[in-house]
Amino acid sequence: MSVEQKYLFEAATTDLSARVMEEEGVSLKDALRIVYGSALYQKLQNADTGLYREGPVYLYDMLCEERGANREKIV
Repeated sequence: MSVEQKYLFEAATTDLSARVMEEEGVSLKDALRIVYGSALYQKLQNADTGLYREGPVYLYDMLCEERGANREKIV
């Protein structure tokens, strides 16, 4: 992963975590646990997917889909 890709990956992870906190009303610790424990996070780390270039709303929708259509909290 290039330096630029690494920066975008870190920004995407930060923005996604902030979105989880905002939408689900959870603490930073819980939001990070949700994000880092997801299959989406593993895909984000793979530069070949290009997901690190996507916005937080799109990534949050993907995370919600992964967790189930009813978007239940997992904290």
